Amino acid sequence: MGTSVVIQEGDLKAQITYMKSILNERQYRCFLGTTAISLGRGGQALVARLSGSSINTVRKGVEEVSSSSTVENSAQIRKPGGGRKSAATLHPQLYEYIEKIIDGKTYGDPEKIIHWTTQSLMSIADVLYTDYGIKVSHTVVASALEKMGYSKQMNQKMLQVGKPHADRNAQFEYINATSKKYISERNPVISIDCKKKENLGNFKNNGKEYRKKNDPRKVLDHDFLNKALGTVAPYGIYDIDKNKVKVFHPRLGRVNFHHTHHLLLPWTR
Repeated sequence: MGTSVVIQEGDLKAQITYMKSILNERQYRCFLGTTAISLGRGGQALVARLSGSSINTVRKGVEEVSSSSTVENSAQIRKPGGGRKSAATLHPQLYEYIEKIIDGKTYGDPEKIIHWTTQSLMSIADVLYTDYGIKVSHTVVASALEKMGYSKQMNQKMLQVGKPHADRNAQFEYINATSKKYISERNPVISIDCKKKENLGNFKNNGKEYRKKNDPRKVLDHDFLNKALGTVAPYGIYDIDKNKVKVFHPRLGRVNFHHTHHLLLPWTR
């Protein structure tokens, strides 16, 4: 007479649960296969039910245990190309669509014609779904933006003082469209920026430079105006189409439009 074996499902389930916590994916799959083989007829279905794994996973474990093939790289758990595909693989145009969504609506890149607002990760994900039928989470959007060269930025003084104009976005849309039209017609489009006046002299600056250890550059302890040197008001003029910039440092006591008029002459001829 054969020997009967009584299977205590509770004990077997506890053993499976413990082994899952200490094995990697492939090792656990092989363990399920080995357990199913040892149980004999009906073992695969029982192991699948107790472990919560699919029957196909258990069968795969049985095949791997029964096969003489080995994995050349012991650190490799899945076959090459196995596992869940990335969002970029499933949607090859994902980066292109995100770029379209945020184009003209981001700060930071002076080569874009104009920038006036930002979009949250969730709003980008919403537009991806409503406009392009791509459903991804905001974390996928964040990962995509990082791979596209975007990063979190420090605060900037960009907020308008007072109540924003109701047509503010429409105004910038118009400026953006007009700029594109002028560039397409080979007309100059320039961006001008004037920084705050700086006192000339050996004053402290927030920048850093390479020097020998424990040998910082010595500067004045107070930023009082040096009347002999005066002040400087740095101007930057950026030619968007030619992707060139010129920086001027006129020494001025008072800044107004007339001081920069002569700087614009090259673009008016």
